[in-house]
Amino acid sequence: MFRAVISLLIIVTLLIFASQNMEDAEIHVVAGRPQHVPLILIIAVSFVSGYAMAILSFIFSNSRKRKKRDNLPTKLPPGRR
Repeated sequence: MFRAVISLLIIVTLLIFASQNMEDAEIHVVAGRPQHVPLILIIAVSFVSGYAMAILSFIFSNSRKRKKRDNLPTKLPPGRR
């Protein structure tokens, strides 16, 4: 029940935030005319791309750690303890 209430509060907060940021913003590209895009779309794309970068960074760092761990010898050579 507590989790549902928190989820509902987050959704309502995001909806209020989105409704407050519906005005258009200009995006100037290298060539051509400026594009008019809703500000909430720019914010959402920025959030999603940042989240994706964090996930990829986590995956790559874990794969490096796993690779190092797998390359370690499992048994010590004779005479070493």
